[in-house]
Amino acid sequence: MTINVLFFASLKEELGLESMTLDVHDSFCNRAELLELLQNKLGRERIAPLLMENVAIAVNQTIEKADFTVQTGDEVAFLPPITGG
Repeated sequence: MTINVLFFASLKEELGLESMTLDVHDSFCNRAELLELLQNKLGRERIAPLLMENVAIAVNQTIEKADFTVQTGDEVAFLPPITGG
């Protein structure tokens, strides 16, 4: 299975990546498994910004509030906190 992962704004800058493709051997994976795959590929320190509590995750352009699963062909986007006034 292949999923496309996107990083936006400050997360893109911190990671030095705009996007990446992850190959997953199962037919789906959950949030914890996705983060573990990213950690294995990029390293624990490098993905630290993705683990912050206020980082939003969208699957196929829908913000996920809790645990979720992704399937082959899905798009996962990591979005930094929205700031402003």
